[in-house]
Amino acid sequence: MSRRKISSESFSSLGSDCPETSPEEEGECPLSRLCWNGSRSPPGPADIPFAAAAAAASAGARRAPRRRRVNLDSLGESIRRLTAPAPQTIRQTLQKTLQYFEHQVIGYRDAEKNFHNISNRCSYTDCSGNEETEDVSGILQCTANVLGLKFEEMQEKFGEEFFNICFDENERVLRAVGGTLQDFFNGFDALLEHIRTSFGRQATLESPSFLCKELPEGNLMLHYFHPHQIVGFAMTGMIKAAAKKIYRLEVEVEQVTNDKLCSEGTNPGNCSCLTFLIKEHENANTTKALPPGTSQSPLDLRISISTFCRAFPFHLMFDPNMLVLQLGEGLRKQLRCDTHKTLKFQECFDIVSPKISATFERVLLRLSTPFVIRTKLEDSDSESKDKVMEIKGQMIHVPESNSILFLGSPCVDKLDELMGRGLHLSDIPIHDATRDVILVGEQAKAQDGLKKRMDKLKATLECTHQALEEEKKKTVDLLISIFPEEVAQQLWQGQQVQARKFDDVTMLFSDIVGFTAICAQCTPMQVISMLNELYTRFDHQCGFLDIYKVETIGDAYCVAAGLHKKSLSHAKAIALMALKMMELSEEVLTPDGSPIKL
Repeated sequence: MSRRKISSESFSSLGSDCPETSPEEEGECPLSRLCWNGSRSPPGPADIPFAAAAAAASAGARRAPRRRRVNLDSLGESIRRLTAPAPQTIRQTLQKTLQYFEHQVIGYRDAEKNFHNISNRCSYTDCSGNEETEDVSGILQCTANVLGLKFEEMQEKFGEEFFNICFDENERVLRAVGGTLQDFFNGFDALLEHIRTSFGRQATLESPSFLCKELPEGNLMLHYFHPHQIVGFAMTGMIKAAAKKIYRLEVEVEQVTNDKLCSEGTNPGNCSCLTFLIKEHENANTTKALPPGTSQSPLDLRISISTFCRAFPFHLMFDPNMLVLQLGEGLRKQLRCDTHKTLKFQECFDIVSPKISATFERVLLRLSTPFVIRTKLEDSDSESKDKVMEIKGQMIHVPESNSILFLGSPCVDKLDELMGRGLHLSDIPIHDATRDVILVGEQAKAQDGLKKRMDKLKATLECTHQALEEEKKKTVDLLISIFPEEVAQQLWQGQQVQARKFDDVTMLFSDIVGFTAICAQCTPMQVISMLNELYTRFDHQCGFLDIYKVETIGDAYCVAAGLHKKSLSHAKAIALMALKMMELSEEVLTPDGSPIKL
């Protein structure tokens, strides 16, 4: 046992932003700042109205975001906040709990004297594990000692404040969880499973779970498996607050010990389940009245076993020895078993979710959890892996025969998967939404195939269009290289080109000196290469001087100025072109190594 002072460091694990205690303040109560909203002394009478106004304003701000859209995600998120609170929520709950008892602190006439050596009166165990729970428990225990209150009273108030904070943020969402207090807690598991599925996680042996059962005398028994440390600490107050806020019920909550539900570990006191007995103040001993004419005898059931097996083809019943008492037609067809053969649950099925052992007692403790079971086939079947099927559903306790009824639907969304397991669409009852899932899946598959074909056709059209555009560009470039751009444009658009008359144009004609003799000594490819090199240089010069190239025939090269566009200096441009052609021709050599002469 060690003794320590309660300072702002006690809130470090809870994410507190309280300032650290200075050396001059070590003699005063470190809780006084928290209880008096940061002041070193109790507020005076004039300060109380302002404090009440601030509290009312903050309460109004908290009520503003209440109207949230109720959907599966918001339901799961609200339950997650209740079962796995954030550090700032825990700190806020602790502050509200201490502020609730603020008026009792203010009522002390000699407050500073009573709290001067508070650190010597606040002691609790300093444990390395469960620091959050130890800090909260220690602070509440210290405050209870100072105020002369019972620790259980403050613990209960802590739970109530914790639920109120979550309720203020998600009132409409939490009201939609269940119609009764029993349904409210039994709905937690399905919503927590949705949260885990959304994030791609599966329930483990340590996943929190709730089970609320109605006792014969009308009371409720709530089991909280693998509890969160803070939530388990606050559970008593949470139950009372939930009953009062949502269902307007006044209940008494008592935590009881149930050794059968404790974990199977070696530590004798280490129990992984908290059990609470819930008693309603009014109507505590009343029992639910059955509708007139309703019988409680199983023999009076107005449906035969064969009809039930056809109506619910994916159901089964098993007794405490895990012997299968009844099997739906769909499961029987999947297992390919004889009608009169005695089956054992472990030999035919595996429990995929939740992660529990396949025993009657363990299943009873998870009745509020969605179950996923997987069929087992004979090892001799070489294709057994493709034919194994998972069924998702609910376990229901049947007290009349002390057995468990499983009602489920196959986890398939494609017709191929259904057919591959030896089943047909008619094997799924019309009332089962799985039929719609498969049909919608097939429709989506057909639309997917059509979309892929359309995408492929679109890609082909885009490639063809791109190739066409490239060919069109080549055609336009060829026309422009032969005709003036204006004429080429008219020809491309299919228009008729009108003949035009030019009064003032300068033209140039050139040929190569001794071209016939050169051709006689060279091969055709050498002549073509020589002319291409020469005329490429001439073409570049035409573009530079903005002169129109009319035509090339053999070694003759013909250009004109003032033809493609009107110009007053066309003769000068032709003269410059002639000089430049003479200069460029000397740069090109004949195949025998002599420069070309024009």
